[in-house]
Amino acid sequence: MSWWNKLVSFFKPLPADELPNPLKDEAEVETELVRARNKKGRYVADDLSTPDVNEAYTKVKVTKKKRGRPRKKK
Repeated sequence: MSWWNKLVSFFKPLPADELPNPLKDEAEVETELVRARNKKGRYVADDLSTPDVNEAYTKVKVTKKKRGRPRKKK
């Protein structure tokens, strides 16, 4: 492949099947159940009038902590 063809293929739009899927990334995000809190930071109680919904817990996205460079020993 010549350098001109490489340059043209670089600026050409990708076909639909090769485009990244943003919905796929959201499916891989891990969630964790944590206690729900109000504006003051206090725990929210479960409402007994709604048996199918648990207001005391909410789902939170879990982010993986990136390991950095180890610290130097003195």
